[in-house]
Amino acid sequence: MKLSALVCASSICSSLMFSSVANATDFYDGFDKDKVEGEITFYTNRTDLVEAGVYKRYESEFKALFPKVTKVNVIGFADYQGGLRPRMNTEDYGDIVLILPSVPSKQYANFYEPLTDLYDHDDIYFYDTWADNKGNDVYGISMGNSLEGLVYNKKVLKNAGVKTPLYTIDDLYNAAEKIKASGKIPMYVNFGAQWPLQQWDKFPLVIAGNENVYEDMLDEKAPFSGNTPYHTSLSVLKNFVTKGYTEKDLMTNSWEDSKNTFAKGEIGTMYLGNWVIPQLIENGAKSEDIGFMPIPANKDGTLYAQLNHDWGYAISKHSKNKDTAKAYLKFLIEKSDFDTIAGFIPTLLDKDIQSPQLKEYMSYKPNILTTPINSTEFIAATNRSKIDFYSGGYIQDLITASDFDAALKKLDSRWVKAVQKVRSSEDSRD
Repeated sequence: MKLSALVCASSICSSLMFSSVANATDFYDGFDKDKVEGEITFYTNRTDLVEAGVYKRYESEFKALFPKVTKVNVIGFADYQGGLRPRMNTEDYGDIVLILPSVPSKQYANFYEPLTDLYDHDDIYFYDTWADNKGNDVYGISMGNSLEGLVYNKKVLKNAGVKTPLYTIDDLYNAAEKIKASGKIPMYVNFGAQWPLQQWDKFPLVIAGNENVYEDMLDEKAPFSGNTPYHTSLSVLKNFVTKGYTEKDLMTNSWEDSKNTFAKGEIGTMYLGNWVIPQLIENGAKSEDIGFMPIPANKDGTLYAQLNHDWGYAISKHSKNKDTAKAYLKFLIEKSDFDTIAGFIPTLLDKDIQSPQLKEYMSYKPNILTTPINSTEFIAATNRSKIDFYSGGYIQDLITASDFDAALKKLDSRWVKAVQKVRSSEDSRD
């Protein structure tokens, strides 16, 4: 779906422009309070909120609503896929999990419980994202949503003589050169932390300006080294690193330190989602000093913006306490302050948003693209190629390779062979 920010007729655009309507659902609808009891376990990626005691507070608030609940265990994995995937080979992976991107939609029913009874299509963003391949049941609900773009320090850009917004790729490079000349870091990419490099798996969507960019890769002979959005995306990152427009120390995981560095006025931009803004404020940055704009992606000045879902909450098919797990999931969506703490656009369409940075972002009137749902064929090819999209590992290897062009061609070879094997396997089944 492609929207114009100028025409706010749809539910997505009206919500992004901060209108508020009546609550879509009653929190207790569908629950027998007597069945919401006992103990559950939730495996989360938000280790920071576990350590900060946020989930302990949620446990207390949830138990106040459902007094028969005895315990909510929340276990965090810094490497979520690496931590959860081995457990998925057993029937013991807790009660609430986040859906792994490596699980094809046709296999959702093997691992997760249908959640179609919790919300309707008009209640939440990305309703169909974790539907099964037949579209009959929904197995996941987005934990929150974000717009991707350049979070920037207004003072740093002003002192460097950079005017906002930036409209073209040339504007991006010129701004980086000015910020570097001023003695600041033009773009902190958090290379060493690895996972923030997933942004360069998202950038191709904005470069292409359409949502078919990933599915198109299935028919491309050189998706990484050819004249493609992926090649442009990875080349921009390579150029930024080569020209010294990023942090100098690429291999140290400095994610937490980077937020302090931004707050101290040493960083010009970070290409991330709006969810990072509250974290920057928590680390000392003043809200009025933080700006947010779409990242320029072409030469003609047309701005595109990606509306992106985060991880999808799911209930384990093997949970022994599904009623309590569903109630806690709905609590996180509707009653907790998770979206505010995480800096997300709320999952519920009718929840109000007050972020001044989001208001600035939308004032530039970008064309909004929603994150597409990958086909089963694309996911199968990804698994066979062993290219860890959205994890950052392959991007680290690519950017640090002695021969960038040769490394791109090796990725081409892995991808094309994987697609051929997937399609050959499908043909044999037919």
